[in-house]
Amino acid sequence: MIDTLSLMLALRARLATLSVASCSGVNLGASGYAFTRASGSFITDGFSVGMEVTPSGFASSTPCVVTGVTASTLTTDTALTTETSASGRTLTVGLPSRCAWENIAFEPTTGTPWLEEQYIPGPSRQMTVGPLGLLELRPLYSLRIHTPEDVGVGAAVRYADALLELFTPRTAISFGSEVARVRTDTGPYRGQLLNLQPGYATVPVTFPLEIRVANTI
Repeated sequence: MIDTLSLMLALRARLATLSVASCSGVNLGASGYAFTRASGSFITDGFSVGMEVTPSGFASSTPCVVTGVTASTLTTDTALTTETSASGRTLTVGLPSRCAWENIAFEPTTGTPWLEEQYIPGPSRQMTVGPLGLLELRPLYSLRIHTPEDVGVGAAVRYADALLELFTPRTAISFGSEVARVRTDTGPYRGQLLNLQPGYATVPVTFPLEIRVANTI
């Protein structure tokens, strides 16, 4: 069969590369509770209220949650050190810093987006004849992105869309000597916006996988 732990770790490693929104290559500053820019638009760059943004090149690189967005101003829930506009700084939204991995104790931080993981082994079937024929395994990798409630759908939808883009059909995930691929007959899909956790709006995203290995039993 397969090394399920290695597969899950490989899936998480790909998740760590998630890119939802970013701003770089322009002069950025900070004052009060807001990041500012001299040109371009935070809206065009894909930032939305409820996202967790990570600064780089500023006095602090601590992630904070976006509470307001205009073209030139990104308001956050955290007081920032005042810094005049300068180059060499970035603001990025990627995988939330808070993730509920399977079978690890987790408590959400109020007002902060977080990700929940589930791995569902799924069915298997033998594809070729004989006692050592080729097996096809079809697990599901199911994620739920939780964003603060009452902030609209922007953050939840953009997180979900970025996840779907990260695991497009035919995407190959290598683990050990095996390869899992995102299926094409039933590709990745997202569900509707749900209220599953108090204080959060949730979007489920599911990735059907396909793995073919030799039957060694």
